[in-house]
Parts: sequence; structure tokens; C-alpha cells
Amino acid sequence: MRSRLACLLSLFALSSAKAEEKPNVILLLTDDQSYHLSLIGTPGLKTPNIDALAKRGVFFTKAYAASASCAPCRAAILTGMYPHSNGAWRNTAGPENLNAPDDEFGRKASKTDSVGVHEDIPTLIEMLNANGYFTGITEKWHLSPPWKFPFNFRDQANLTPDGSAKAVKKFIQTADGKPFFLQANVDNTHRPYQLHIGLNKNLSRVNPADVVIPPCWPDTPKTRQDYAEYLTTVQHADAVIGAIIQIIKDAGLLESTIFIYSSDQGFCYTRAKATTYDWGVHIPLAIAGPGIKADITSAALVSHTDIMPTVLDYAGIDIPKTVQGKSLRPILDGSAADVGRAYVCSEHNAHGGAASEYYPTRSITDGKFRYNWNLRYQTVPNQSIDSFATDPNARKAIRAPAWMPWDALSSDVWQNNAYEEIIFHKDEFPEQYALLKATFFRPEVELYDLENDPYEIKNLAENPEYKPVLNKMRRALSDWMEESGDKGDPRSIKRNAK
Repeated sequence: MRSRLACLLSLFALSSAKAEEKPNVILLLTDDQSYHLSLIGTPGLKTPNIDALAKRGVFFTKAYAASASCAPCRAAILTGMYPHSNGAWRNTAGPENLNAPDDEFGRKASKTDSVGVHEDIPTLIEMLNANGYFTGITEKWHLSPPWKFPFNFRDQANLTPDGSAKAVKKFIQTADGKPFFLQANVDNTHRPYQLHIGLNKNLSRVNPADVVIPPCWPDTPKTRQDYAEYLTTVQHADAVIGAIIQIIKDAGLLESTIFIYSSDQGFCYTRAKATTYDWGVHIPLAIAGPGIKADITSAALVSHTDIMPTVLDYAGIDIPKTVQGKSLRPILDGSAADVGRAYVCSEHNAHGGAASEYYPTRSITDGKFRYNWNLRYQTVPNQSIDSFATDPNARKAIRAPAWMPWDALSSDVWQNNAYEEIIFHKDEFPEQYALLKATFFRPEVELYDLENDPYEIKNLAENPEYKPVLNKMRRALSDWMEESGDKGDPRSIKRNAK
């Protein structure tokens, strides 16, 4: 293994570095946060630190995750490739004990997963390490296999501003003057919300009376409370991000550091996380730092796969041919309005490793319409969807249905109240219940007008008026799948260990 990795690293150790000074880079990545910020007018929400960061640089209104599950989207960010291409097509398990591995690659530290990034694909961390950068990661891991992501530094930090500030300060000290890259994971926005909120009792909370309930949910006190708790965790994540930025400022590194803020995927509700609906893959993205225009809002179509080539571009490191994304530098420096992309694609295969969770979908958007192809639309529940909320035995037996992660269902562990509220109030809110049921019994194709129907309530796939749009989107998705080598079923992919 050592010789293989050494050979791989030697390929980019000699990568041509430009004479200009290498900037520091901090990737601020929240967990399960949809497109919600006070910057874009989310009622009841205040995110002053993220808003200020966005004002210092470029904020992208049409940014999309490559996938809507934690591990696949994070691997996409760090390889610049889509999950079916890099091999990390579903969530993966372990290892977590990377601070004291049994060998230098962490192979025996704990359980590793059979699914992960192929050995011959260079990752952003490998390339930065080989070109003089000091790399680090905080909080969540969710990357497989561990030796493809050889961060020089790791700190579990915690979900408080003080905890993350201490971790970042330690990271800067350990970097000892080298240019650095830090993936600062900010996990406050992951369920269970109440537990995470309890860790920041001194921080403000969102008032349920101030939120606006989306039309696809029943407007009940319990739904308002749950949604307000989610927005509260976004506010707390903003406070954590503010503390991290302050540490960089105190260290005198603000002007030499590029900040990239985004979320890995959408929030944990139905038709969001682990789906390719807009709630699942439309994420916030802001980039600020040296050489980047300030106070710019861009409607260019961009993807998480663009982050790796953008970082390498600014670091003066050659972008490997494996990368499927595009450098956003032309947009960031003001030399171009976009990167020549007419569509952005996203995919979902399975949230976890259980066979019952496999429900592949492919999605494409031009920013105005979204087209979803449900490859296994015939997979439907074998019991009433009401039972997940009303039957204690069914509730205990939940094992991640194919069409969504199990933590999006009614659950004591994950404290999700929104799902069961739709069930319990279906007579008062029949349209919301009908939409929930349609989520379990999906047609093969779906088409939504995002400008007039942002919550994707009305499927236009069978509407003759929209047939030209449907056909155009279908062809574009087919072309993308062919160009990227997507067969639609990655289960047979074996990790390339060359």
C-alpha cells in the first residue's frame, strides 16, 4: 500500500506551483442545512456572520450538492467528482479513531467500509499535502477510506463557538506558518436539534411565532416548534462560524485566507435530505478572500464538484484530469459571469448500506425547472405510511426506507415531529398528506417549475404544455449520465485498489 500511495503522490508532488503566495483556505461546512439564511430573507432567522462573509465575497444563489447524503457529498467536494464516478456512492461506516491508527493509513483503527473513493483518484487533501499545505479537519469525518484523506490535523471540537475557536487556534499553531487548508465541519444543524441546542444555552433561539411554515407542511404548534428548532441550529452554526472567522482575524490571517461556506446537503425532513428534490440538493454557497470580488450575488449554476478545482486553482496546483467540476475563479475574480454550464446534476443512490435503502434517483436543473428520474419507482411501502407514526411496533422496526433516511421519519431518537404531524392532521391538511403519500409512491419522472412552485408540489411531467421542457431536460440528463459513465446502478462498483 505504501508504494502505491507513494507513486500516486509523486504524480502531483511535482505539480507546477505558481510563484504567487499560496492562500490559506477554510471550508466552513454545515450539516443538513437547506437554502436558509437571513441574507436571503428566511423569516425568523438571523445569520449575521454568514451574511457578512457573503457580503465580503460572492454569494451563489444556484449552488447544488452532488448528492444529498453526508458521505457521498463530502467525497464529491474533496474529489471534484460525482459519487458514481469516484466510488463513494453511499454513506459509509467508520473509522472514527483516526488520531491513533494502528498503521499510518488508519486501516486497523476500526471498521472500514467496502465503499469509498477509488485508490487511483487524487483527493484534494492528498494534493494539498504534496504541495506544501498543512491540512486539518474538525468534528465530523464521514470519509472513506481514511487513507485517501490524510489530514495532518484532526480535532473533534464541539458544537459551541468556544470549542471550535479553540480547535482552530490549535490548528493554526500546529500549522506553524505553512499555508493551510481546514475543513471546519459545523454540525449543529444535524438532528437531534434539541440536544444540540442544549449545548448552546447562552445563544438566542428562533421564536416559533416568527417562522413561516412551508405550504407542504401542516401549520401546527408542534410543526412550528420543530422548524424553529432547526432554524435555531442554523443560528448557532452561524455563531460557531463567526467564532472561527474571529480566530483567523486575531491571528492576522484574514487577508490571506479564502473562506468557502456551504452545507453538505438539505435539512432532515421529507422530500429533502437523501432525495434529489430541491430541498435536498439546493444549498447555500459563499466564497470570500484575497483576489475575490466583494458584494457580488451570482446566479451562475455551480456544483459542489467545483470546490476542489477552485481551491487548486487559487493554490497554483494543476487540476487533475479526473476532476469533473470547474474552477469558479473566473466568477470570483469578475472576469466571467459563469463557467459555461447550462445544467447542474445531482444524484442519490442509498443513504446507508442496507439493501432496502437503495433507491437511485438522478436529477437535473437549469435553475428554473427540476427534472427527477426515479430509477426504482416501483419500490413502494408494504404497509400504510400512517403506521410509521401511529403503530409503536412499526415505529420501532423502522430500518431506513428506500426513499428517505430513517431519521426523516417519526422517531424518538431523532426527535422529528414534522412527519407525524402530517399524519395526525391529515383530515385538516389533506393536500399536505397527499404530497407526503406521493413521496412514498413516486412516478418514474417528475418535473417541477422552481420559479412558480419552489416547494415542488405540482408535478408537471404529464402536462402536455411542458412536454418540450420535459424532453429537453430528459435529453440533457441522459447526455450527462453517458458522459460521466453513470450506469444508474453503482452497487456493482468495486473500489479500485490499484
